[in-house]
Amino acid sequence: MDGDSMMRTLFRLFCLLSLAAMVIPAATAERRGTVTVGEDSWILVPSVQCSIYPGNIVSIAGHAAEDESLQLVIDYGGPTGVRVGDGPDAWHAQPESIKVHIEGKRIQGTATFFRYSGSPDDTRQGSFDVSCS
Repeated sequence: MDGDSMMRTLFRLFCLLSLAAMVIPAATAERRGTVTVGEDSWILVPSVQCSIYPGNIVSIAGHAAEDESLQLVIDYGGPTGVRVGDGPDAWHAQPESIKVHIEGKRIQGTATFFRYSGSPDDTRQGSFDVSCS
């Protein structure tokens, strides 16, 4: 095989691998979950990030399948905690209330949620269950 043939073959291989990298995450239906606050529930689509690291560090960010403008974040081990929405009307999990169970690439948990714009007594119980497989 001469140098030009090898370069063309390597270029084709690179293109195929690049296409596979773009298609595989989008086709993996298991990379999603649910977040519930009180009576409201959303399907979480981890369109930004879906990572569960050793040491119980979780970074999941995306949007609700029902409303792509609604941000859903699970940042366990980080500063955000668990959040539904953005701004003063967003629901935030009280950090001390977050209880999680992590098994492989799946996180399940519960928390008490509040709004910065609401009354301190206006809290709701919530849960989340997300797979990053």
